[in-house]
Amino acid sequence: MSHSPSYRASPLPSYAAPLRTLPEHLVPERSGVVSWWSNVKREGEWVVPRNFRAFACMGHVELDLTSAQLGSGISEMELNCVMGGVTLIVPPDIRVLCDGDAIVGSFDVERVGKTTPPVDAPTLRVSGTAYFGGVTIRIVDPNAPGFIAKLKAGWASLNE
Repeated sequence: MSHSPSYRASPLPSYAAPLRTLPEHLVPERSGVVSWWSNVKREGEWVVPRNFRAFACMGHVELDLTSAQLGSGISEMELNCVMGGVTLIVPPDIRVLCDGDAIVGSFDVERVGKTTPPVDAPTLRVSGTAYFGGVTIRIVDPNAPGFIAKLKAGWASLNE
């Protein structure tokens, strides 16, 4: 005989966003990273300062904000690269304003899935320049179908 509780727990959403905003006194004013012929990666739980700069010269910088915390209001990132690359991964509950330039390179924003942030979302203003390199800002909904799911859906539609 199996015992089950008399209540039903509500199912958790498949994407439960972490607490994004921190009190102002816990948010550093400025910080940054430099990649010179190397690779720098920030991921997991970390606090994004009010002003953050990343520079890659013949290297790569990857910044993953999916578990990061920001201050309320506007935070700024300046992303620059010379013959290198910078990748910024942003969850859909952060508003992104992008104003970047490219000279013989690319400064792109890619959106995957539903990427409309809530009204009270923290804002990230991204600027910078890519010289002979690329800056990619990927706003990714973790519930968006992946490559395999899209492939299966396409295959199923062909067999109908």
